[in-house]
Amino acid sequence: MPRVPRLGPVGAAFALWDVWRRLTPKQRKWLAAQARTHGPRLAQQALDAQKNKRKKR
Repeated sequence: MPRVPRLGPVGAAFALWDVWRRLTPKQRKWLAAQARTHGPRLAQQALDAQKNKRKKR
């Protein structure tokens, strides 16, 4: 199995930008709507998971 290098914040940003450029305008609009709808909930889940991880240590 090939090893996948970990991306830092800058590498992740470049990778996402590359994917975004390749999307059609309709797909970009759909993705932006999904991010507006579900983004806050996912961000809260990530924060909660980080807090729970810290408490377990």
